[in-house]
Amino acid sequence: MKKGIFLTLFFICTLMTYSQNVGMSPEYIKALTSDWTGERLTDGRPKVSDALLERLKNISVEEAWGFLRNKGYNNQFESEWIILQPGETMTGRVVTAQYVPLRADLDKYVKEQGKKEGRAQKGGTNSWPIDILQNGDVYVADSYGKIIRWYTYR
Repeated sequence: MKKGIFLTLFFICTLMTYSQNVGMSPEYIKALTSDWTGERLTDGRPKVSDALLERLKNISVEEAWGFLRNKGYNNQFESEWIILQPGETMTGRVVTAQYVPLRADLDKYVKEQGKKEGRAQKGGTNSWPIDILQNGDVYVADSYGKIIRWYTYR
């Protein structure tokens, strides 16, 4: 049940968010989320209010899915989520990242582009999405199942 609640809250919070990519300017983010009429963060992301995030902690999975279906989101599902904090509900403004298998030519381009954009050059490109996190953000990363070490954070 908790897994379903987290999944539902994740999708509601991401209705008007974006995937962080090298080269994505605030203007581009605003264009992708042009239906959003509320306040925005400095990087262009919609700023879902803290009050709404608190309200989301109290809705059922059925209510969340009903809302999503009524908005036309009928194919939004991901399974096998891992609950890091059992008994706690997670809500927040989602920052997403996608890590692709290393390819030398692409890696060189991404690093060069990141340097032009003023991104950190130490720590590798995997630190870039983490660098933009703000209070209230939830970090979601897709690494295509690659796991070198498994840690449980408490």
